[in-house]
Amino acid sequence: MNISAVITGDLIDSQSVQDTHAYIAQLQAQLQELAGIYEFKAEQYRGDGFQITLNAPERAFECAVVLRAGLIANSPEGERFDARIAIGIGAAPSVNHYGEAFVLSGRGLDAMKKTTLGIFSHAQQLLDRTELPTEFVANIIESWTRVEAETYFLHATQQSSQKDLAKTLGKSRVTVHKALQRANAELIDRYIERTRVWVQELQDA
Repeated sequence: MNISAVITGDLIDSQSVQDTHAYIAQLQAQLQELAGIYEFKAEQYRGDGFQITLNAPERAFECAVVLRAGLIANSPEGERFDARIAIGIGAAPSVNHYGEAFVLSGRGLDAMKKTTLGIFSHAQQLLDRTELPTEFVANIIESWTRVEAETYFLHATQQSSQKDLAKTLGKSRVTVHKALQRANAELIDRYIERTRVWVQELQDA
């Protein structure tokens, strides 16, 4: 099955921070940084809204988690940058780019009330597998501190050892290890690995 994945999101409490323009600029910086890693095209709209179309649908969950980690990591002192994200996965469009995944993702974000990370698809087996763990992951991300988010962001994007992460961050290896533990990095990694497999299975069906 030829499928596509679209991420639609908006910044959380963008009008209540001290500098809304800095918040939106940070979103733009994160999108530019991650576009090369996750191979996506991104559009910003309404100032604090954005939409991402991924070339590799199986990386959608990872991209969503890492984007949020990057935003939280770059929050100003005393404030929190973060985003609500809806992941839409559906049949790839044959002609125009307004396919099933776009509709699912956009409507999904509008329907999200209490959670900050959601999956929307007509593939029931994918939903059965991903909805509950995605809620747990959303809960974990919401509890991240800036330090935990920064450590996880580098862990995910650099794919380097804790020793190398410690050098990058200018901290001890023990400090990095504890930050990754508090961030539940191992569980998040397992979640990302499983979602990648599940989406790939949907593609191969």
